[in-house]
Amino acid sequence: MRPRQIAQWIVAILAFALPPFVAQAAVDADTVARLEAQLAAQQSMIEQQQQMLQSMSDQLDALKAAQVADVGVADESEPDPGETAPPDIGQFKVNYYGHLQTDSIYDFKRVDPAYESTLRPSNIPTQSGTFGDDGRFIQSVKQTQVGFKGELPTNFGTVKSWFEFDLFDTGGGGGTDFNFRHGWVEVGGLGFGQTNSNFMDISIFPNVVDWWGPSGMIFNRNPQVRYTWFMDSSHFAVALEKPNGSFNTGIFGEISPEFGDAAQANTPLPDLTMHYRSEHDWGHLQLAGVLRQLEFETKGTPGNEPDEEELGWGLNLTGSFKLFARDQIKFGLVHGEGIASFFNDGGTNLAPDDFKAKAVPHTGVTLYYDRYWNDSLSSSFGFSVNDADTQNQQSAGEFDRGTYASTNLLYTPNSAMLFGVEFLFGEHEDVAGRTGRDYRAQFTMKHRFGGSTGY
Repeated sequence: MRPRQIAQWIVAILAFALPPFVAQAAVDADTVARLEAQLAAQQSMIEQQQQMLQSMSDQLDALKAAQVADVGVADESEPDPGETAPPDIGQFKVNYYGHLQTDSIYDFKRVDPAYESTLRPSNIPTQSGTFGDDGRFIQSVKQTQVGFKGELPTNFGTVKSWFEFDLFDTGGGGGTDFNFRHGWVEVGGLGFGQTNSNFMDISIFPNVVDWWGPSGMIFNRNPQVRYTWFMDSSHFAVALEKPNGSFNTGIFGEISPEFGDAAQANTPLPDLTMHYRSEHDWGHLQLAGVLRQLEFETKGTPGNEPDEEELGWGLNLTGSFKLFARDQIKFGLVHGEGIASFFNDGGTNLAPDDFKAKAVPHTGVTLYYDRYWNDSLSSSFGFSVNDADTQNQQSAGEFDRGTYASTNLLYTPNSAMLFGVEFLFGEHEDVAGRTGRDYRAQFTMKHRFGGSTGY
């Protein structure tokens, strides 16, 4: 085929193939033109809206400036009466906790029935048969406990609150009744309500399942007002506490029951308590002190009303030493005059001596070792003594010395359950030198519960 013919064939083929592509190119050009027109319209609308927004913003600024010019500078600390003040509190959070507990006790001797669900040396009789024959089985749910701890953020700081009770009747009735333990509020360093005395150190209480615990340690929950100064690893606290006066008329009450009825203790001033506590990697130390005014008076005897005053005081040194793992040695040493009502068990603040009311000296010792064998098995063993320096004219049956000792084995398969067996010994010596002893075994089952919520 000649070149001229080849060229004619190429022209013919192009004549049939090019029209579709040319048509498609024309369509694409129309689409681009239409989109460009739409985009230009949208940009114009946006520019108009921006101008309107700017105009409205300028008008609002002008109105605000005119309002300030009319009323002057507002006092932000005093909102208008018609306004609602902004809230000054945050969300109230509550943690609740407690346990259900059953104690099964075999008492080899006998104690005062009002306190038979626990071991108090002062309630062990020093004369055989006072409360019946030896040997008694006791079952109790009195240690069942419920508590609530709350936190409320405010403009003054976080307000912390604490409410706790159990079912152990401490009024001597022996029943299963509401027993108020803690009702306490703290904000910053200020605290008020009822809680552990500022003179005591609850952290030396051993890991025992008996409710009362060591007789020779300071243990008293008191209504009080307290202020605490917090430092890096220590604190210092001062409190005014409800005074607890007590007076035993001794032999004079035996000679004259009328005098025994008329004589009473008086507490005209609150107790002043203070303590300093220092925390360390190896444990802690705390030194506490108390000053109190104790008075003796008689009532209903016009013209013959003896009235005497005594200064009560005490020092309480406590602490703990950490050993390997979670093990701890806990100790307490306390001495003072007229401070029996602060002790966990036994004694009187005032007693007759040489025809005068004297503050009775007391010395207390507590030493316990909390041992953790593994994650689920633990033991606690030790002893405690409360020794009073009795006065010459106290009656023969009054408290002189109380000794408490215990050992146990506790099994906690998980954080919610505890099973334990505990062996306890108590001894009570009275003013006449007579001694009563008690031995008991206690099996305890406890279920713990807890949770949190917010409002």
